[in-house]
Amino acid sequence: MPEEKEKSSNNLENGQATSTAPATASPTATGKLKHQRQKTPTRRRPHDDEVVAGGVGITGGGVVILPQHVLNELYHNYSIKQRRSGLKWFLFAAILFNLWTICIPWEQAVPTRVVNCCMLVAYLALTALLHIGRRSEQPSMRSLHQAMLTIIPKALWFLAMLHFAAYVMLQASFSPRDVLGWAILLNFLIYVTLPLPLIFLGLVVGFCTYFNCLSVPVAFSRPDPLISDQAAANAVLIATGAVIGLLYYFMGEAKQKRAFLEAKKSLEVKMVIEEQSAEQERLLLSVLPKHVAIKMREDLGSSTSEAFKKIYMSRHENVSILYADIVGFTAISSTYSAQDLVKMLNELFARFDRLAEKYQQLRIKILGDCYYCISGAPDERPDHAVMCVHMGLSMVKAIKYVQQKANSPVDMRVGIHTGAVLAGILGQRQWQFDVYSKDVELANKMESSGKAGRVHISDKTLAFLNGEFEVEPAFGEKREELLRIAGLKTFFITKVVKPFASPCAKKINETQRENSHNGSNGSTGGGLATTDDNEATLDDEELLAESATTNGQHLTPEAEDEEEQVKLENFKQRLKDELVTRDGHENLTKDTNIFLRFKNPQLEQAYAIYREPYSSLPLLAALLVQCIDVLYSYLVLPRSTLHFINIAAPLVPIAMLVVISIAESFSGMLPKFFVDVSKRFNDITFVRELAAIIIALTIGLSNVIDMFFFVTFLRTEHIVSESEFNATASEVIMVEDGGQILEEEMATAEHLLPESFVEQMRDAVPTERDLYPSYLSNFGVLILIAIAVIAQLTHLTKILLLLSIAALHCYFNIFIMQDLYALEDDLAHQPIISTRYCASGLLLVAALALSTLARHMDHEDRVIFKWKTEVAEQKETANDMRQRNEALVYNVLPVHVAEHFMKNTKRSHDDLYSQSYAEVGVLFASMPNFSDFYSEETVNNQGLECLRFLNEVISDFDALLELPQFQDIIKIKTIGSTYMAASGINLQRNLRTDAPITERWSHLAVLVEFALELKHALQNINEQSFNHLVLKMGINHGPITAGVIGARKPHYDIWGNTVNVSSRMESTGKAGAIQVTEETCNILQQFGYTFLQRGLVAVKGKGQLMTYYLQGKSQSNPDPAASVELHAETTETPLELTTELEVDIKTPLLKLKNPDSAPTDASAPESSVGNGNVAESQSLLE
Repeated sequence: MPEEKEKSSNNLENGQATSTAPATASPTATGKLKHQRQKTPTRRRPHDDEVVAGGVGITGGGVVILPQHVLNELYHNYSIKQRRSGLKWFLFAAILFNLWTICIPWEQAVPTRVVNCCMLVAYLALTALLHIGRRSEQPSMRSLHQAMLTIIPKALWFLAMLHFAAYVMLQASFSPRDVLGWAILLNFLIYVTLPLPLIFLGLVVGFCTYFNCLSVPVAFSRPDPLISDQAAANAVLIATGAVIGLLYYFMGEAKQKRAFLEAKKSLEVKMVIEEQSAEQERLLLSVLPKHVAIKMREDLGSSTSEAFKKIYMSRHENVSILYADIVGFTAISSTYSAQDLVKMLNELFARFDRLAEKYQQLRIKILGDCYYCISGAPDERPDHAVMCVHMGLSMVKAIKYVQQKANSPVDMRVGIHTGAVLAGILGQRQWQFDVYSKDVELANKMESSGKAGRVHISDKTLAFLNGEFEVEPAFGEKREELLRIAGLKTFFITKVVKPFASPCAKKINETQRENSHNGSNGSTGGGLATTDDNEATLDDEELLAESATTNGQHLTPEAEDEEEQVKLENFKQRLKDELVTRDGHENLTKDTNIFLRFKNPQLEQAYAIYREPYSSLPLLAALLVQCIDVLYSYLVLPRSTLHFINIAAPLVPIAMLVVISIAESFSGMLPKFFVDVSKRFNDITFVRELAAIIIALTIGLSNVIDMFFFVTFLRTEHIVSESEFNATASEVIMVEDGGQILEEEMATAEHLLPESFVEQMRDAVPTERDLYPSYLSNFGVLILIAIAVIAQLTHLTKILLLLSIAALHCYFNIFIMQDLYALEDDLAHQPIISTRYCASGLLLVAALALSTLARHMDHEDRVIFKWKTEVAEQKETANDMRQRNEALVYNVLPVHVAEHFMKNTKRSHDDLYSQSYAEVGVLFASMPNFSDFYSEETVNNQGLECLRFLNEVISDFDALLELPQFQDIIKIKTIGSTYMAASGINLQRNLRTDAPITERWSHLAVLVEFALELKHALQNINEQSFNHLVLKMGINHGPITAGVIGARKPHYDIWGNTVNVSSRMESTGKAGAIQVTEETCNILQQFGYTFLQRGLVAVKGKGQLMTYYLQGKSQSNPDPAASVELHAETTETPLELTTELEVDIKTPLLKLKNPDSAPTDASAPESSVGNGNVAESQSLLE
């Protein structure tokens, strides 16, 4: 609303004003992400406008609290800088007047000409001084230029006043109306163009200018019986020019203040968005490699016509893959709660992540208690194998932390292999960067066939070590069949020949010296000197981590205050830089043509439609001028009925148009209906421009018609009588004191005037006094000023109106009112140049000066509009980046988890995030025969086409989560070709403990429906691709712990017995079936599902469990006891097969093929695909 905009523009208190032109995101930009944002409507962050500030010194609304004096100082400097662009137009107008004083009055004394020429030289000298050091890079010249910018405005004003006074004093015969037009224009220009503060401008410059322009002409005027009337008329006209100047000054100040506040607000929003984007970026890049994140961000929201969905996968040669497993961790897991285990793993893997940063490793994934990473991808490096070995050795040492913490003999088993990998992302949700290839599987087997406390490497890796380590044969190929088939020889690292040069050493030494200087205990790092670099690896990382924690996380109140001051100083400096760079008066030239039209048609159209708040108020100047016409003409023009009708009649249409135009700016004081009409009126560009043109033409033509009526009235009513003519002439004679002069003057008057006109005057009855037609021309200057400030018109339209009206006035002065001007010249002792020419010349000076000023005003408005569009574009760009980062982050972590990490910017990197849920459903779905489908032949582009097909399958699975009925299901992760999802993980879910089963476990039934939809989706893919992939699924329910391991590189997962059993239900099930436990079966029967009893199944860590296969859903809700069909088979065979063929978790892509065993039972477990069967990965909390 306008009143709100006025409040914001006039209130700089604490900088908490709101922007009057908020940036609106373009439909194109917001539409791009509409599809992505609709994927998870129930999992939304706060609204886009609810920007949450994360920094000290920034309020929750993103408002920076700057001290009032700082804010006022910044605005003052900004406002003065912007107003300086008008200084050259004041100088231009002064030079035009100077040229008029030199050229128009030809008969001048030598001192007068010398003074005028000196003034012209002074004006040109000031012009030159304005450009000294303007573009210089030297600090001294720049300082001189800034000093000149401060001094020249005052000097220019003083010079203009001196020139005005000198010209008046040096005239042999002068009247107050001779330079009245320049006095009016000068009083207007000082407010519009001089870059001076309002207090100085209003109280000093404005008053002095008004007093000088009013008093000096009167004081040095020749005697005139009507001098008091002229002085009163001059006072009214000059004051009106000053009032219009003040009106435009305040309008300009309001525009600049809004622009300043918008710059401040946009910077606040930009800083908050930058802070959020930086946190999102950090979080995103901690999970995804930079090149993948950039590519995904670019493609986000874009449509594609390709047959396959976009896959972000690339092949890398010569990559070292490290797998590390905690030996004995499953044994100690039974002695700890799930939360304690998650905390312990989080602390351990946080150490591993720090080691990965040190040794330039890219952590891929965490599978239970297994950690694996790669070196040499995505960025190639020749020492990838060396860095991997150092990483493995450091991990073996780091496990001592768990040994001390758990007081248990746990150890690390590390395997490293070098080869080619396919690295990238599969699916459309919960993205996790992963690597796929047979070499990845071989690295997995290197770990499983290794020994606790040793680093096990293949001969492929050894070839890249360059003799930096001593090794011994490990004979891993004898313990692992796949290694033997691949023809690998394996080795253990025994000694480091060339220690790793830690980049932390210098920093640690500096820290230690600083600690000892402060008197702190330096014994922590004392043992580093006696050990080799490898022994000191963990201590290096811990010392740096503790230093970072001490210095950055646990801040004292004094440190927090200091940090807030730093943030405020940073904001102040950035705001100052933002305002300083806003020199659009120079930069706009590249965006506009010679007519100041934007080269961009859309931008020009938007500018034509755009309206600044209160932009209609300058129309009040036209109404004021028309009212002043009544007042001043009463003093110095004929008081005839016809004259007053002519000047009063236009007041009605002008008032109507002005009121309807400005009504929307006073919505709080006018009826709503009237305000709405005004808004609709101004919203139509053509209508508001037409109204402004009508007003301008009305006040201009009204004065021209008044000129015609003036002449007509004098010729018909004979208002100038002979007696008054003679009386006036006799007064002149008395002054001159010479009869000879009288005769000459009268003879001259009779010679110049037409004989008929002289006879009319001599015969007329004296009804009124003789008055002066030059006031009509001087009043025309005021009309031109009123037209120049109209904001609804472009500068081209205003220039056309200004020149047209000025030309019309000049025509009437020279050709229509020649008789009247001849009489006025007679009273002025017949100047060489007639008054009508002088007045017309001054009118043209004003028209030219105001035309250039009109262009400047339009230029200024376009600059502010361009700033607004730039601010909107910057906000949109920053917001688009944030939305893209947000969409990516929310596809890496669940929304509530991502928000936790992005909002808590002061958290420690090792802080734990975990949540416990009592009633959750967990689903595992694998494609056991995908390993037969996968091959790395050339025809398959080394396996890439097989992964492209897997990406299609997983993407179709992810697409199901977009369906409204599956909004409460969360995808946890994929492990190769195994898909893991859960239901019931909802922070807002709050049910009564005594709620019925069908209400408490409704999400479990939805999870079953989701599993059935997965089967249908895969069936459709099989029909289209002529494949025969099948799903093997397991579902379980119960309590779980959800959390994030590795806060530096967060990995969201769920743990608990429920997860383990669900994984076993999948691994021990049969292809095409959904296996559940007896407890899950009992719950699902309440929802009408039917089951086939399989029997007892041996589950690792759980003994024998009674399991069931899901058959389907009955149409009616049958008796639960009747919904279970007994299986005809005995349970011994499944038991035996399950026990013998339990597959290791981390076997990714190759099917475990034992030539000595060929199971034939359909229910026999098959190896998982991708990165392994998840059964083992979830076994740590059994």
